[in-house]
Amino acid sequence: MFATSRLVEKSFEIWPGKLSFAALGDGAREALDVAMDVARDLSRPVLADAELLATGQENVLPRGRAGRLALETAVRFREALPQTGFPPSLAAMPGAICDVVLEDMRNAARASGGAHSIVVSLGDVIAIHQEPDVAGGASGVVPPLLGEFVSALEGGIQGGVALAGNQSVIPTSGPLGIVAVQSISAAMAGFAAAAVADASADTVSVCEGSSPRDRLFAFAWQNRFIAGPTGLVDAELVWQALSVSVRQAAFLRDKRFLGAAALGFKGRGRTVGPVDGDRLLRFGVSEWR
Repeated sequence: MFATSRLVEKSFEIWPGKLSFAALGDGAREALDVAMDVARDLSRPVLADAELLATGQENVLPRGRAGRLALETAVRFREALPQTGFPPSLAAMPGAICDVVLEDMRNAARASGGAHSIVVSLGDVIAIHQEPDVAGGASGVVPPLLGEFVSALEGGIQGGVALAGNQSVIPTSGPLGIVAVQSISAAMAGFAAAAVADASADTVSVCEGSSPRDRLFAFAWQNRFIAGPTGLVDAELVWQALSVSVRQAAFLRDKRFLGAAALGFKGRGRTVGPVDGDRLLRFGVSEWR
């Protein structure tokens, strides 16, 4: 049955970009029909909820499911971890949107014969359900860097994957170019990736970058340092920056906030958890540790 199944894809415009979804299996078309309905429902409160989260207040009450999930995710991090300087709650919002859509797609597919693979992507984050015997299959809706990261993970992926660092649309105060994270949900992955990227702030001297183009990201990060592009960096400082962020990633993994991570900076890279760095060709890393 799996061999004759055909991947089906659709997309929907929603903040902060294009929400894309793909499914493979007998219940794929029903899952995508539900995805469009859910996306339309989410589009009504998403801007208002994103504006609430951008204020940085924790006592707000988002109207939509995604807004509430994003806030719950950020609060969970801050309550469980005795640290300061976490990214704004808005960092969890794109992933939360993906999580909500994925949940309803899985329910619809389950009632119509099931799905071997379901992927929902928005910007630099994806929510994914993938059975152990499924490889790839949704490359059209997954950003290339994240698709490569997913392929380097063990099969049977559930939850979310997100990208942070200077190559991501999510602002960062650290110098790292790429931080890819896998977690139990896309909202968790998005927030964890931003936290890991920020951990390397102050390890390398960088110029301040420009304000984000998106007005809500710009508002949420308005009182924070945003790192710009880095120039030449001494190799020892490169490894130091990576090591600081790896310690943050390892700490979050011990707390079960992430399952795996891959970090790239100036041709060097570090991994945390079950990820094969040698398969990450798009990361531009020639030496992994």
